[in-house]
Amino acid sequence: MQFRIILICSLLAFLAACAPATATPSATPTGTTIPSVTFTPTAPPTGTVTVSPTQEIIPPTEEIATPTETPSTPEPTLPPIPTLIVPPTPGATSLPQPEVGSSSIQFYGPGPVSKLRSPIIVNGYAIPGYGNRGRVSLYGEDGRLLDSKLLQLNTVYTWAYFYGTLKFETQGVGELGRLTMSTTDEFGRLSAVNSVHVFLLPEGFSIINPPGNLKERCVIDLPAPVRRISGGTMTVTGKLRPYNTLPMVVELITRNGKVIGSQAFAVTPAPDDSYVPFSIVLPYTTSVGTWARLNVSEQDDRIAGMMYLYSREIYLNP
Repeated sequence: MQFRIILICSLLAFLAACAPATATPSATPTGTTIPSVTFTPTAPPTGTVTVSPTQEIIPPTEEIATPTETPSTPEPTLPPIPTLIVPPTPGATSLPQPEVGSSSIQFYGPGPVSKLRSPIIVNGYAIPGYGNRGRVSLYGEDGRLLDSKLLQLNTVYTWAYFYGTLKFETQGVGELGRLTMSTTDEFGRLSAVNSVHVFLLPEGFSIINPPGNLKERCVIDLPAPVRRISGGTMTVTGKLRPYNTLPMVVELITRNGKVIGSQAFAVTPAPDDSYVPFSIVLPYTTSVGTWARLNVSEQDDRIAGMMYLYSREIYLNP
């Protein structure tokens, strides 16, 4: 009996020693008490830091900085965009200004006897007429007007560069044509006319010839531009390069369009197209002092119409 009691007590002691520590709470020895952590819902006092057992506190580093402490990284500077410097475009003076003594109207293209298919491109220089204008016209071999265009001649110089196009329809396989440009003054009088003969083709390719001699075909020495003429007669002298053998015509036309003097004279062209001198005495009639335009002109010997005209204005007394 006593043995059984001892055996039961031994078994109970053994089972108590083998039981897990968490199975039943065990008494904590005196002097080893672990204080529990208490969470305070209110804000901590100033200057204190409340540590949470589940939150890791990372001290500030230099990499995490406020904008006021660390300047922002500057953006890369792009190279400047290069500036294209373009010289000013010349106004209506893309070709050099003609030399002194050049014709009042000059065809740079097409040149004489060019073979042309429609449309024709016309360019050259002209001293502007009234309103800075000039008219370019194309005539067929029978004198019919094929096309005409009024061109604006703007320039700050003596001559203005002009450019235009003309269209035409030919008769048959082709025909002779005359390309003419003219200017007028403020009273509607012709101030300059110049022309060039061309061949007009219904098909094929255009063949553009060079302009040739661009000097003025008429050079007047007398009367001088500023001289006043009186006595009823006027001596006209100078030199000419005629287009053909037709007579030259000298006229005096007043500002109201009245012809107060006219005379024809013959000049034989030089074989090398050089100047031929001339001198005539031109009678005129006027009862009062008046301005008149002195014209020297020549008709076309191939197509009806005026081939050339040069003029200047003078003052006439009775």
